[in-house]
Amino acid sequence: MNPNKTVSANSKGITINFGDVNRHQFVYYSNNDKVRKIQQNGTVKYQSLEAPEFNRIQQHLYNQAVYGLKSFPNEVIMEMKAEKIRNIQAIHSRAKHVINDYKQEVAAETVDSFLMKFFPKSPIVKQMINTRGTDPFIKVTTSLRDLKITPNMLAKRLVHHNVLPENFFNLV
Repeated sequence: MNPNKTVSANSKGITINFGDVNRHQFVYYSNNDKVRKIQQNGTVKYQSLEAPEFNRIQQHLYNQAVYGLKSFPNEVIMEMKAEKIRNIQAIHSRAKHVINDYKQEVAAETVDSFLMKFFPKSPIVKQMINTRGTDPFIKVTTSLRDLKITPNMLAKRLVHHNVLPENFFNLV
């Protein structure tokens, strides 16, 4: 680290000042569509945006499955028919079980690889690793992001378990 280096950012790019050699460098943002300006409590902040993985139709179906009725504003829910509400709740309920099982599998794989690195010859660890399965009564509270599960990976799993339609990735 250079203690004489100062970095600052503005709406156009990033400025790097090197105080020890009296030099500076300005780096323009490559694509302003990837940065959003947020004004909060009188201060201006910038937030980087991720490109959407799905189109609007796919995102709508994905949100219904993963978030259920929480993905709709209250006004829209009030206008929905009871049958549609029950359908969304049923899809969301199935999706919650698939997501929890997927989280358990990923967490188990992570723990298994950790244990194998530190105890490669242990018969107990080998037996634990060979034991597979999920428990519906265990709720994994670790986030999808912490488990490195992307929306695309989750959508593939939901399609595989018939929560999302088979042609989900072909919808336009």
